[in-house]
Amino acid sequence: MSSLPALQAEVEGYRNEAAEVAEEFSRVHAEIESDPSLTVVGKRERLEPLHAEVVEQIDTLRAREKAAVRGVKEELERRLFGLSATASNDPARVVSFRDAQSRARQLEDADDAAELYESAKRSGDNILATAVLERALVRGWSTIKQDFLESNTAARGDLDDLAALAMYGDNGFANLVHYVPPSLNLPHSAGMPTIPNLHSRSQPQGAQPLRSGFGTRS
Repeated sequence: MSSLPALQAEVEGYRNEAAEVAEEFSRVHAEIESDPSLTVVGKRERLEPLHAEVVEQIDTLRAREKAAVRGVKEELERRLFGLSATASNDPARVVSFRDAQSRARQLEDADDAAELYESAKRSGDNILATAVLERALVRGWSTIKQDFLESNTAARGDLDDLAALAMYGDNGFANLVHYVPPSLNLPHSAGMPTIPNLHSRSQPQGAQPLRSGFGTRS
């Protein structure tokens, strides 16, 4: 059964919450900036700690997304390339697994990989064959993947899910854009330049907390 639908729902939840946090800050920012009872300094003192809180909360949501994606990826990799619970308790199988991983990591040529893969199949060395498959996926040697799937059709879903996880790449703009904190935009007196947004995490004493809507899920 694919693990992606549950992951996608979880990620969507984090991204929606980040958007709500940013939207609430923008609303509070407008209220404070238009408050005639506050001086420019007073408005800054209110906004700076609130903004720092928002930045921290959005960073936390981004970290939760990354952890969720990493968890699914590791589970898929364990199912596809790892040892079973029984095999993990067999010292000989563990040594064989480590040796296979080492040999596979040294492969730099598709033909060499195919030769080792075929040799592993002929000798019934599934541990080595799977290690070569993992290397082939990293290097884009699709022939080995197709051959593996012909004999292991049940693994297709996990391989497809593993490939689909690339959509959550750590540095992809389409992902990072969901976690860009709102600009601080400190108010300033006429002739006084706007203070740069440094995303400071320090909070002055007596800072007022944001409304409950800013809280992230526990």
